[in-house]
Amino acid sequence: MAAGNVIRDGDTVVCYTSDDRVFFQEISPKLTLRIGKANVPLKNAIGHPYGTIFEESEKELIAVTGGLFPDPVAPEVGDFQVPTNDNRSYTDTNDSQKLSNVEIAELRASGVNGSELIAKLVENSDTWDTKTEFSKQKYLKKKQQKYMPRIQMVRCTAMSLCEVYHARQPYKILNLRADTLGQLLQYGNVYAGGQVLVVDTCMGLLTGAIAERTQGHGLILAGYEGQQVAADTIRRFGFDAAVTDSIVTFPLAYVGLLNKDEATLVEPEPTKAEMDSTAEEIEARQREVAARVALYSPEEQAKYLAKKEARMKARATKVRRSPAQVRDLLRQPSDSLILATQYDPLAMLTALLPLLGLAKPFVVYCEFLEPLTVAFDALQKWDSVINLQLNDTWTREYQVLPGRTHPEMTMSAGSGYILSGIKVEATPPPPGYATMKAIPRRTNKKQRS
Repeated sequence: MAAGNVIRDGDTVVCYTSDDRVFFQEISPKLTLRIGKANVPLKNAIGHPYGTIFEESEKELIAVTGGLFPDPVAPEVGDFQVPTNDNRSYTDTNDSQKLSNVEIAELRASGVNGSELIAKLVENSDTWDTKTEFSKQKYLKKKQQKYMPRIQMVRCTAMSLCEVYHARQPYKILNLRADTLGQLLQYGNVYAGGQVLVVDTCMGLLTGAIAERTQGHGLILAGYEGQQVAADTIRRFGFDAAVTDSIVTFPLAYVGLLNKDEATLVEPEPTKAEMDSTAEEIEARQREVAARVALYSPEEQAKYLAKKEARMKARATKVRRSPAQVRDLLRQPSDSLILATQYDPLAMLTALLPLLGLAKPFVVYCEFLEPLTVAFDALQKWDSVINLQLNDTWTREYQVLPGRTHPEMTMSAGSGYILSGIKVEATPPPPGYATMKAIPRRTNKKQRS
């Protein structure tokens, strides 16, 4: 099995649990993970393929077969038959279980596993035979979540990362949903070998999704505003050096410098935060780190040195481009323009559309409708843009099971709006828009849902 397909020490995985939780987890032999009521070490997860489902047994992780919701007592097999009985005469008085809480606790303490315990609960239930098949499955799932908690570890991909952030901190990714992210890639016509111009304030999730699709074939020009790019999500993908080198970040201030003569262009002076530290400061930090490392065990010291060597090797092999080289790349017409930011869409399009090639698509995502309607109205007056579309993104999840397929009771109300179009001429925008700044304002002020 390829090394990239298995869980390794230091990886970050997305965990899906049988009680409908989803979260990030760093893999390390020293760390523990809470499954049910037990804290189990993660060392046994190392070496298993991504997607493996684990269960806790004697405070250890063990790989199991089946899904997150196994059915050890009454699995659904064969053709589904409509039940003839119902629950009209069933009354939940909480006294149908013959086993007491003390007896259940004694069974668990004696080492009875979850499957056997659930079977005993079914055997000692007075109302089991009167339940419908639907009620039986619901009962089993509830008991499995309590006595047979399971967890699945999957690779960090654009979809899984988007699901985690949308479930836990949607405001950090501008309430971007996984299906909306897929639409951005589709409308932007992202393909391997192309040059994509992207600006996102979604912690680098959109940039990482583009890199995941291109796999290092082509270039991704990622613009940012401020002193440095905010793309913490990209490191969770675990890209190799070829994919990482295909992502070229640049300050949006470079856009205003493209028409100036390179020979007379003066680079801005670096700020104090950007300047290198003095030799005394570097030496002091090295002494401090060496003092901490001296307290480690020999195994920890070897692991630290291995990681340090890997970082130095990656830094030495990383492709570094000068500001002049980045501006030369920007002057080449891009094949796609994708925006998902908190900044004004019309101003961003006014500044960046000249960098897009002819007959090439652009797409803008915004979690609010009003800024996109203003941009849509303005772009309709431009002769250089055709096929303008302003769409609302909406989806509904369905439960698909034999005899009980239905929409989910709860769902996401919406995931923003998408403006898309195609640039066909190199004509400049109307004079009223040509004087606008590249980044005049934000469309929101850290609104959270």
